[in-house]
Amino acid sequence: MDAINNFSGLKSYVSNLQNTQKIGDLALNKTDTTQKSFSTYLNNAVANLNQNMTVMDNGTTGLVTGTNNDLGKVMINMTEAQLTLQTAVQVRNKVLDAYNDIKNMQF
Repeated sequence: MDAINNFSGLKSYVSNLQNTQKIGDLALNKTDTTQKSFSTYLNNAVANLNQNMTVMDNGTTGLVTGTNNDLGKVMINMTEAQLTLQTAVQVRNKVLDAYNDIKNMQF
């Protein structure tokens, strides 16, 4: 039963992906009159990344000091933080590639 509770981080990740899909569907339908700016999405993504890294850091520190003995939960948090960071780096790389492509266009 305790192992099921350890997957709550993964469940929240899946729900975030589903929310992202719903946002994409709303953007395609254009039925929503309130629009969020790109900076809002970027700020939310960076805040989520920071939160995941903090949870991972606290879990690792707790495991090393002996206050936390749940290795499975710490490993799940580490994996979630790693995936979030890798995604952020890939998005940054794609944005830089697009910027360089635009910069190198000849008019």
